[in-house]
Amino acid sequence: MSAAEKPRTHISAPCWTAEPDDVLHCTEPPGHDGDHYHAYTRTQWPRREGETQ
Repeated sequence: MSAAEKPRTHISAPCWTAEPDDVLHCTEPPGHDGDHYHAYTRTQWPRREGETQ
């Protein structure tokens, strides 16, 4: 690595699976277990079969 290069930091993003028929997205970390959750509204919805988040 040269002096001009800076090491990259991985910034983890939340799970972006949307609630069915709504605009909310899950705010749990990627790869979480269990249901999806939106922290601001305290809304929870089930994971659908086949979802990888």
